[in-house]
Amino acid sequence: MWPALAQKNMNSQAFQSSVRPVLNAILSDFYQMMTLFPDFPKELISVVDEIDDLHGEKDLIREKCPRRLDNTCLDNINKLREKLSVLQAKTLTLISHQSMSSSIHMNPLGGMRTTNQFMAELEELKATLDNAAFILKAGAPLKRPTDQIVKKVDELSTYVSLTVVEYIPYEYKEDFRHFYFDFIHPVQQHIARNKNYEFLNKNMNSLNYALNLLNQNLTKRSKKTPPGMAPYLSVIHNRWNSLLRYYF
Repeated sequence: MWPALAQKNMNSQAFQSSVRPVLNAILSDFYQMMTLFPDFPKELISVVDEIDDLHGEKDLIREKCPRRLDNTCLDNINKLREKLSVLQAKTLTLISHQSMSSSIHMNPLGGMRTTNQFMAELEELKATLDNAAFILKAGAPLKRPTDQIVKKVDELSTYVSLTVVEYIPYEYKEDFRHFYFDFIHPVQQHIARNKNYEFLNKNMNSLNYALNLLNQNLTKRSKKTPPGMAPYLSVIHNRWNSLLRYYF
C-alpha cells in the first residue's frame, strides 16, 4: 500500500530536541481523541499517565538490584509503593465512574472486567512491596527476585492497554486496536518512556504504515469518521508528517 522508503538515522541529541516532543504531543492527541467515544471513561487517561510513571522506578530497581531485592534499592521500592498508592486511588475513581452504556454500539463489560483484573494485580503488587520493605527495614534476609516485580509492573501496563481498547465502540474497534498496538503502544513504551531513539530508526516504516492506515480507513473510505475526531486525526497526521523529513 505504501512503498518502503529510503531511511535516514536520527542521532540521540536531535531526537530529544526535535522528535520526542512531537511524539509526546501525538500521544496526548490520541488519548484526548479517545475520550470523544461515547461512554469512554475519562478517568482512564489519568490511570494511563500514572502507569507510565511506574516504569522509571521499576527500571531503577532493576538497575540497582539486578537479581533480588535488597537494601540497595529500598528507597526505590518505597517510591514505587507511593506511586502504586496514587494509582490505586485513581483506579478506584475509575471504577466508581464505570457504568453500562446506553449505546447499542458499545459494550463496556470487557473494559470493566480488565479494570477489575488490573486492580487485583495492583493490590497484589503493592502488598508484595509492602512486605518486602518491612522485611528489609527489619534487617532480615529477603529472597524476592527482582524480575517478579518487573514482570508485575509490565502486566499492569498490559491490563491498562487492554482496557483502553475495550472501550472503543464495535464499529471502530479493529481500526483503533491495530493502531494502538502497532503505533501508540510501541511509541509509548520505547520512545516516550524509554527515550529509545534507535527504536524509531529501526521501525519508522512500520509506524508510518500504521498511522497512514488509520487515517485512510477513517477519512478516505466509506467508514464515517467518528464525531469530533476529524480535527484530531488531521493534527496527528500533520505532526507525524513534520517528522518524516528527519527520516526519509
